[in-house]
Amino acid sequence: MFSDRYCWQDSARKRPSRERKDLLWPVYAWKVLYPDERRRSELNLFQETVLGLIRSGIRDDRELAALMALDLELIRFIIAVQLQPNGWLDASFRVTPAGTRLLDGAEEMRSSLQVGYAFQDAVSGDWLPRFTTQLSEVVPTSLDAKNRPCFVFDRDSGFVHRPFLLRHRAAPQLDADRLLRAHWSYRRDVNAAGRTGRDTELDVALHAIQCIDERPVALYLGCELYRDETGIDRWLISDPFRIRRAVPWLRKPFVELARGDEHVARLMQSLMPEVKAEGLTADQWMDLLEESVDLELDASYAYVRREALIRDHLARVLRLMESIERSQRGRPEELGALMTESANLIESVLQWLLREWKAHPPEWPKDHDWSFLEAKAELGLLRVAGAPLDARLIGMLAGQKRRYIAAAMNETGQGALKALLAATLFGAHERDDHPFHEIGRDALELHRLPGLTEYRNKVGAHASGETADRARTLENAKFAISWMALFYRMY
Repeated sequence: MFSDRYCWQDSARKRPSRERKDLLWPVYAWKVLYPDERRRSELNLFQETVLGLIRSGIRDDRELAALMALDLELIRFIIAVQLQPNGWLDASFRVTPAGTRLLDGAEEMRSSLQVGYAFQDAVSGDWLPRFTTQLSEVVPTSLDAKNRPCFVFDRDSGFVHRPFLLRHRAAPQLDADRLLRAHWSYRRDVNAAGRTGRDTELDVALHAIQCIDERPVALYLGCELYRDETGIDRWLISDPFRIRRAVPWLRKPFVELARGDEHVARLMQSLMPEVKAEGLTADQWMDLLEESVDLELDASYAYVRREALIRDHLARVLRLMESIERSQRGRPEELGALMTESANLIESVLQWLLREWKAHPPEWPKDHDWSFLEAKAELGLLRVAGAPLDARLIGMLAGQKRRYIAAAMNETGQGALKALLAATLFGAHERDDHPFHEIGRDALELHRLPGLTEYRNKVGAHASGETADRARTLENAKFAISWMALFYRMY
């Protein structure tokens, strides 16, 4: 046995069935210090952004609206109804001492640490984008004849859960850089799930996440393998921490396990009997399963077959669009998922560009970050196909910190969409063979890219009270696909 400790964070567990199988996933839990997201500023995301831009010298409400890609009336509402009545902004559009303290407090919040756990996958060795302050351990009610744990979660029904234990294959290994990236992805998931109304790009320094213990705790996390009722992915694995309904980062290690383990393959085969398994090895059956999915994309998008990440996000966008277009309105959760996947598709293309056309970050000073005006000036020097960047695009990207852009270039595509785009533009400026020059500034419509993530954040934040519009969401998705297709000869 890998461990005799089990964590299951779902209080409303569904019974296993032909379409849902319980899993116990092996992980290493490392005790760490990490930023405390429970500490919240009195300012919401939009208030803080407006107030911060005004403090940097931007006082024209139309320029604020353009920089934030928000409606002018919404900007005026935030200023007149929220910032000024609360005493954070005076009648002359200057940040008051109280407003300054709030902004400084928001910065301090980012450096507040708490003790908790980070999790390393014992199958792949990767760090899971999940952090928690405590381990929700459960005790098995019995062990079966093969010494495997059995659980009874509902005493009234007495139903016995007999989860499938996955084999561990990786040894624990601490990697501070990958741990930091896992925390960034965790914050993005928390924000997308609506747990906070704040931005995901917290200003977290590398030393802000520290491992306390030299050795981790081995334990199992409870999750489920189940059929995808929407047909988008055929099969899914639930989030052990219940932040998202399902998580993509457990799919790849599970596929690799299924290829080399007949028991895991048979578990999947029982879930999808329509994919015949007679006479096939586990590896052959997995090839057949993947081929059945590929056929749906090969007719129109064969050129992305070699780029698995782009292909996966494209498949989800296409299937979500099909589902939404069949309905007259579109369910809010489907619209939200389509917005997320459309932005993910753009991010995956930017990651591919950064990987294939590597460039070096400028030699920026490490002890000084640029101001908003300095960022605008430096971005204004960049050229795409011999032409300067659009002023709107410069304004949208000038809020990125230098280290976010440098990290995106150094780590081959780690970061939010705006940081990835800024990094790609610096790369295009450095390299004459970059695809941006061949395609041209007008065809690229780069100023539209930040709008996807801006709209996703806007409809997902509690502070705005706005829900996704069906027509606009579909329009964004179609633009994401057409932008991905600009590079069809280069994939």
